[in-house]
Amino acid sequence: MDLRDQLQSALGSAYTIDRELPAGGMSRVFVATENRLNRSVVVKVLQPELAQGVSAARFEREIQVVAQLQQANIVPLLAAGEMSGLPYFTMPFVAGESLRAHLAKGPPPSVAESVSVLRDVARALSYAHERGVVHRDIKPENVLLSHGTAVVSDFGIAKALSASRTQSEGAGVTQTGTSVGTPAYMSPEQAAGDPNVDARSDIYSFGCVAYELLAGRPPFVAPTPQRVIAAHISEKPQNIAALNPNVPPALAALVMRCLEKQPESRPATAGEISGALDAVTTPSGAMAAGQPGAKSRFTPRRRRLLAIAIVFLTVFVFGRRAMNHRAASADTSIAVLPFTNLSGDKSNDYFGEGLAEEMTAALSKAGLRVIGRGSARTLVARGLDAQQIAKELGVASVLQGTVQRADSQVRITVSLTSSKDGAILWSDKYDRKIKDVFAVQDEIARSVASEMQVTMTGAPRTLVRNETSDPEAHALYLQGLYLWNRRTATTLRAAIKLFEQAVARDPTYARAQGGIALAYVVLSVYDQVPADSIFALSRAAAGRALAVDSTLPEAYTALGYADACEWKNGLAEQEFQRAIAADPTYATGHFWHSLLLQHVGRFDEAMKELTLARSLEPASLIINVNAALQFAVVRQYRQSDSVTMHVLGLDPAFALAFYWLANSLVAQKMYDSSYVVYAKLQQSAALRPSEIAGVIAYAYASGGRTKDARAILARAAAANGGTMPVGGSIAAALYALGDKPAGVAMLRRAVDEHDVFLLLMGRAAKMDGLRAEPATRELFARMETP
Repeated sequence: MDLRDQLQSALGSAYTIDRELPAGGMSRVFVATENRLNRSVVVKVLQPELAQGVSAARFEREIQVVAQLQQANIVPLLAAGEMSGLPYFTMPFVAGESLRAHLAKGPPPSVAESVSVLRDVARALSYAHERGVVHRDIKPENVLLSHGTAVVSDFGIAKALSASRTQSEGAGVTQTGTSVGTPAYMSPEQAAGDPNVDARSDIYSFGCVAYELLAGRPPFVAPTPQRVIAAHISEKPQNIAALNPNVPPALAALVMRCLEKQPESRPATAGEISGALDAVTTPSGAMAAGQPGAKSRFTPRRRRLLAIAIVFLTVFVFGRRAMNHRAASADTSIAVLPFTNLSGDKSNDYFGEGLAEEMTAALSKAGLRVIGRGSARTLVARGLDAQQIAKELGVASVLQGTVQRADSQVRITVSLTSSKDGAILWSDKYDRKIKDVFAVQDEIARSVASEMQVTMTGAPRTLVRNETSDPEAHALYLQGLYLWNRRTATTLRAAIKLFEQAVARDPTYARAQGGIALAYVVLSVYDQVPADSIFALSRAAAGRALAVDSTLPEAYTALGYADACEWKNGLAEQEFQRAIAADPTYATGHFWHSLLLQHVGRFDEAMKELTLARSLEPASLIINVNAALQFAVVRQYRQSDSVTMHVLGLDPAFALAFYWLANSLVAQKMYDSSYVVYAKLQQSAALRPSEIAGVIAYAYASGGRTKDARAILARAAAANGGTMPVGGSIAAALYALGDKPAGVAMLRRAVDEHDVFLLLMGRAAKMDGLRAEPATRELFARMETP
């Protein structure tokens, strides 16, 4: 008996099946006549492959909630039942066509037609969300058009399917993390396998549908579903206005807000969207999300600030004191933007960024609370203006400027902008010789402090020290600093060469020696180099720097990191304390100290130090993403994933965000989602090759793809001259493949050779199996003894 006959038998005489419609994504669809009322209904039977492991009774209980939805733009549920273990449900037959069929016929709908459809869908979502029902599969196939009205079908079915899936016969119900949905319309959190997605996931899917209506295609199109999912997680869609210039700017802005990676950055409710769409169609057409005419009282700028506040209220649970300090001192807070290069030679960009770095340090000495240069650079890259950046960072004002180098001369213009109203509080122009650049920076810092009415009690006589009398050595240092901040194997090696050239010109230039130490000490994260020899080079440079300047925080920080990587945890603690004492505003010192603290198991202290680092550099990608590490180590994966999604919203190509997110997904057994993210990490090639090979092999082995795992390891060995590269992740992969002796032996080598990733990930879930082996107890004790 085929499925249709089985269904007719289950329905009995109450219904007569008339025909089958083209299959949906989750079900087979039949049109039947309800005989007593002589009306047409739709009967949907779950696809057998989706119904496996689903409790029909639990499924029916789950959709009882959905059956309560009674609203004009929602197709209601009429009845539910079970047929040979396959759940089914009935709905009214809607005379018309799906939005998918309408789009396929063409021509493309007008903007007005699109807004009409979207308004109806938003109303349906608003009604359902207010009653706690999330759709989870908003797409054109589930939007039906009938007599000028759009209605939404299959509300809550995806949620019911997920919630009613059981582990095994007789087991309790579990949420498996399966991503039920359609790749082209999945939110990033749904694509990542989060089983607890909320209404904001529907808002993202709504944005995908709106994008397709207005632009003629979904936000992301790729040859495979996996690549589409990866794009949702990590790529920013092209602005809809560039694809269809007829879309009103306010409408385009609304759709792009719906497609924000971070849920908190999207419109707060579907009701807000509905109100905004109503405003689009007013005669003036002057709607802008959050402006008069829209129901929300939040502007996009305020919403972004609120989103950041919400994320970090959750993420940085120990940060209240720092936040309160920020609020109390807002009138003397400032961010310094990279100075714009006007020389016409792009290779001189480094000079403007370097000036901003030095001005940041000088203004801190003047008594101002200064947000680090790295945060400002990140927000500038996002295209925000000075006032927007000030509000995002929570500072009272922003210092920005331009710089133009020509031969031995330099022209610097600076202005101080208020975050309150964007007004220019102060500006000036300086024409000087390059050799006088330190004196100019000192002069600017004192002028800014005076303008902000800061009394420089106890400030040093010179805020910016003339650390070298050779302007070319200084220029080389700034170039090296510019490249060090970009953190790839290539840029770090180039930075080392530039710092060395600066030292060759001026052997007493301590900060350039400190730059060498910092670049060497992190090189093994990004390049396939022997850690011990690299750490020795870093130590030597740090020693030379401190021989000239015993207060240099960069040198102490490099020494602390090297000590931590060589398991000299007590010495590392002392070095980090020296760095922080030398400069309490040096964010990298606090950040690297937090890595040591989590490595030795002092998790609360680690989070406090990371919170402090974040308060100094709120938009630093590398500092923020390491909150994901901290949460993952203590098995708080939802918080970890929230952080990485936030960072990917700031920079969709940031490799370490892919690394932490994929590691978290593997720990949660969301293997398919992790493979998609690891594919992005492979493409970036931004981390040490053996580490990428190790984590992917571990993911494959854990997910049962042992053949793929062994192939990855074989390629890594071939690339390493025929021998397996050393690494803690390689050890975890071998252990997961069932080769326990090889895993233990590889871990021993990784500990002996001071694999830096063991500092970062030694307490992560992937090391649990190895940690439980009696033969490894001494190894973990050697690494982690405080």
